[in-house]
Amino acid sequence: MQSSDLAQANAPLLELKALTKEFGPVRALDGVSFSVRAGEVVGLIGENGAGKSTLLNIVSGTETPTSGSVAVRGREIAFANYHQASSNGVYRVFQELALLPNLTVWENLFFGHENLLTKGGVIQRSAAIHRAEAILERYGHGWIDVRQPVGSLPFALQQVIEILRAFALSELLGQEHPIILLDEPTAGLVSDEIHFLAETIEKVKANSAIVFVSHRLSELLDWSDTIVVMKDGAVVAQAAADELTEDRLHLLMVGRARNDQFYRENLQREPEDELLLEIEGLGDGEAFRDVSLQVRAGEIVGVAGVLGSGKSELGRAIYGEWPTTEGVLRLKGKELPRSYSARYTSSQRVGYITPERKDDGLLDTFSVARNISFARIASQKGLFLDLGLEVRQAEEYVRKLSIKTAGIGAPITSLSGGNQQKALIARWLARGVDLLILDNPTRGVDAGAKEQVYELLREIASTGVGILLISDDLLEVIGLSNRVIVMRDGAVSDLVSAPVDAKPSESALVSRMV
Repeated sequence: MQSSDLAQANAPLLELKALTKEFGPVRALDGVSFSVRAGEVVGLIGENGAGKSTLLNIVSGTETPTSGSVAVRGREIAFANYHQASSNGVYRVFQELALLPNLTVWENLFFGHENLLTKGGVIQRSAAIHRAEAILERYGHGWIDVRQPVGSLPFALQQVIEILRAFALSELLGQEHPIILLDEPTAGLVSDEIHFLAETIEKVKANSAIVFVSHRLSELLDWSDTIVVMKDGAVVAQAAADELTEDRLHLLMVGRARNDQFYRENLQREPEDELLLEIEGLGDGEAFRDVSLQVRAGEIVGVAGVLGSGKSELGRAIYGEWPTTEGVLRLKGKELPRSYSARYTSSQRVGYITPERKDDGLLDTFSVARNISFARIASQKGLFLDLGLEVRQAEEYVRKLSIKTAGIGAPITSLSGGNQQKALIARWLARGVDLLILDNPTRGVDAGAKEQVYELLREIASTGVGILLISDDLLEVIGLSNRVIVMRDGAVSDLVSAPVDAKPSESALVSRMV
């Protein structure tokens, strides 16, 4: 039976009915209903704060609904935790993977259910390895050595293991057709890795029911059979993917048509004469070498390159978080010593936003307000905090950046990923900077919020701040930048001018990246 026939013949594997979730006065979900059948990919999209993460939390057992129901294989059920959800065939693949890097591939595939592989209290290792190899072979990845630590695999392959874990456990538990929740699986991937993941999803689709969350409209349209659009906690549209376009999706998500000037190119300005950053022959002996570039006041300089090009390491090195072995770096004409630190560059009004907000950026035990004020507090002199200023700045940037939160005193972890990223940008705006280094600043941010970030970056540049923009999104780099530094294999392969009236094409940059 073909997957399309299977989807029509079977009742929904997952059915949500009038799901509502309230956090105090905030209604995160408001009567959400939709279903997913075997052999079907349902794409789920909405602005940050639309309720997507809360919805997946309920389905996977980490939150309970205020009202409404979840039915799995025709049976209403309320999971108490994720282990219970996975035991009933519901599996979630997070944006930040939940694998254990020191364990082998086969150990990760069966983690949490090892008791089903034991005999006399001892895990039957050979049988488990054979079972793992059979699963990988069935879905076209039999060449992966299941005995190696999963942390030794590239990130894209780790995502494949996370997805195939659903099939390994379903088979072990005697279930048919796992329900797989893919939560922003492509957010940290470059183009070749995204293509690889798309091929994997196509291979497993016929034997599963998939909910696919993404902010990338083109992927959602290409990979999904049906698309559900959420706004302010409610479903505002549901349609077959082939009936929708990117512009229509954008309009449904944000309530307004996509602006022709998405990157606010009409606001691009000519840089000033003042040289804020100058590096000559900078290298670390491994990730990048002989890199030279300049950033002037009011200028946005983009850095493009594939994974492994050295662009992210370069950004960290300029900020003082990555050691260098050669070259010269000057801030406003002042040469920095080899051993300069991030604390020193911050004192010189240089800001940096990491691509890994959860690991390196957020203060996850603090409030929204304290996260926004942290850079200013860390740089101030004296023993006393100006709490009034903290409140005023937090309220200002929550409003200006449209950060969706229950209040500035709410835990930063209560925000969606995109709103957390906006809070990090607000941190440096509150501190005050002359040079801002941004590494994938809109990763995990929806289309509507991206427009707000782009307009904000234009406003920042208009005040004379220089911006070094490192991004995996080529259109973002092209649209925002005055000039683009292209990196390949750790070195600068080209410097491309990007004036408003003569922006380079994606293909022109790609040819210099690979």
